[in-house]
Amino acid sequence: MKKKIALAMVTTALGATLIGAGSFALFTAETTNTNNNFTAGTLTLQDLSGGPIASQAVNFSNLAPGDNGVVTMTVKNNGSLDAWVRINQAASNASRTGDLFGGATPLQLAWDADVVKVPAGGTTTFDVGYLFPLAADNSYQADTGSFNVVVQAVQARNNTNAANNGPIAWN
Repeated sequence: MKKKIALAMVTTALGATLIGAGSFALFTAETTNTNNNFTAGTLTLQDLSGGPIASQAVNFSNLAPGDNGVVTMTVKNNGSLDAWVRINQAASNASRTGDLFGGATPLQLAWDADVVKVPAGGTTTFDVGYLFPLAADNSYQADTGSFNVVVQAVQARNNTNAANNGPIAWN
């Protein structure tokens, strides 16, 4: 009986040794794939309208009650990523300065509220309208005003809503 137990222990030890030795006998190899570089894309906007939007057709220092019009602003995406582009209405409204934007019948501005997808290298246009109410009285004579049209862009890739017509989030 002692011999059988001893023989079983030796057999078990020998089997474990063979299994362990067998697992270390596999061939292995390794290689390195080098020079994997990542570069973030860019988002850059350029106003192609020739400077301040108002310089094209509106002279705020010479408006008469009843004057109105629309000026088209062209924006180019000079970046390498497609972008959602819009006029930032809150920032544009906050930039208004001057007496023409005050009083009972101020100069009124309106612009496209649409969000537009502009491909890298592509352009889009936005209309900016103005109206100096006919009811403006003599208190507005010689008043001036200025504002900035603030155009905002955010990447389109990985930032598209379920309807595919705008971003999930603006920064």
